Amino acid sequence: MQHPNEEKETTCVFDYMTDEWNVYSCVPRHINRLMKIASPYWTEKDGERITAAKWKLKASQVNFSVIRQSNMSYEQREAAKERLADARLKRLSESTI
Repeated sequence: MQHPNEEKETTCVFDYMTDEWNVYSCVPRHINRLMKIASPYWTEKDGERITAAKWKLKASQVNFSVIRQSNMSYEQREAAKERLADARLKRLSESTI
């Protein structure tokens, strides 16, 4: 059964006693990412397609991190381009030896 967009959700509940995360999702993007981490113990399918699933994950399998976005100046970008070009040339010259 396909879920309407306004009802799609992902819930993560941490069980302190077992040190595990109980995760439920019916968001396709989240399902795809979670499938790469572990196999679900419950699924809801629409034909062959998984529309919802539940996972039990170890505490170490879940990570909350802040995405750091750097705003480089024009000069910093140019310097990085030069370093990358030099590294590529060096790697090519080493591989042809």
